[in-house]
Amino acid sequence: MDSINVVDMAEDITSRFEEDMAAIPVGQVAGDNENGRIMKLMAHVFLRLWTRIATETGQKLTMTPFQFSLGTYHGQMNWVVNEVMNFEELPRVLIAASYGRGHALVAETYKQKDEDHVRLMFALDEEEVKGKPLAVNYLLYDTPVKGFKFEEAVEALKAAMPKWFETVASRSDAPLWDYCRENLECVGV
Repeated sequence: MDSINVVDMAEDITSRFEEDMAAIPVGQVAGDNENGRIMKLMAHVFLRLWTRIATETGQKLTMTPFQFSLGTYHGQMNWVVNEVMNFEELPRVLIAASYGRGHALVAETYKQKDEDHVRLMFALDEEEVKGKPLAVNYLLYDTPVKGFKFEEAVEALKAAMPKWFETVASRSDAPLWDYCRENLECVGV
């Protein structure tokens, strides 16, 4: 893809992202507890992102857990999330790629002072330590589980979408790395 085409497509991805997120049946997603419900919602988000970015760019992205463990694809951006999966026990979902240096979009739950939290972040391989890549985390969204708002999480991710898309489409680290360093809080490794 030429650079002008990639930039134009990256700008257009925001409206497609909004359409994809609006199609998620947020009010109908249930879980055994709030952690399970949130991770099921994140599975919906990540499955749609994985499909949209792979379809639009032709680039291979990997998901953990494997996308077809999380859901079943029925075509036309239509995913049905795997209802037998124990989302309550799922600590993280991520979409990753590597173009010289690796990067991943991560949704995870964690405990802080005995309170459950959820966060969205980009983990970017910044340097190597003892021959292994060291990922630095840049925060998109972080809240106690009790305060989770789907719309706020999606809005935080929406701002980064054009640069992430540009990175994947051009196979160049610079757009996403520059965006994260200039706009997001670095929260460690």
